[in-house]
Amino acid sequence: MAAIVFDLDGTVLRTEQAYQDVLADAIASVRGDVPDAWLETYTESFFECFDECEPDPIRRTFARIDGCDDPEPYATALLEAEIESFSPPPDARRVLEQLSAADAHDLGVLTNGVRDWQLAKLRGNDLERYFDAVVTSYDVGAHKPDEAPYRELETQLPAAQYVMVGDSDSDIEGAQAAGWDAIRYDGGSFDDVLDESDYV
Repeated sequence: MAAIVFDLDGTVLRTEQAYQDVLADAIASVRGDVPDAWLETYTESFFECFDECEPDPIRRTFARIDGCDDPEPYATALLEAEIESFSPPPDARRVLEQLSAADAHDLGVLTNGVRDWQLAKLRGNDLERYFDAVVTSYDVGAHKPDEAPYRELETQLPAAQYVMVGDSDSDIEGAQAAGWDAIRYDGGSFDDVLDESDYV
């Protein structure tokens, strides 16, 4: 049995929008305008919180913005904006359906992010049902390419072989360091992933 494990953002889900625009849309939906200082503070503070795996980094970041007295509606709006903006590649559902129906392998997701947030994006796009395990970096307190998320995925989804499908260096380098095979997704057809995989 082999496990085919997908990155989430940029692979299973993609957006044509710059993330700054997604963030701006979310802020504007709550307060009606988008102060430059809000965008700057959010971008700087979020990565500080996220890199250190601080709890609830989205709400924590909004709370740091001068003038944001209640982070909750902004966090809710941002999640809704991400769900609306991100969608699977055109042929991804068909390929995931084909893979999940086969007996030769299981499917997983390994993603840098907060568990509830990433699961909401999967569910919002009706994709969670294809995967046998979902591991986020916040589950283990370390982001890819750190080895810990890969080892947690192995615990949750035992298999004889693992292959990581992802769009970033951290996906590929982390997988290879963990002893996995890796396929770089270049934003094209998910059929290309099948063509490159020896496990399908």
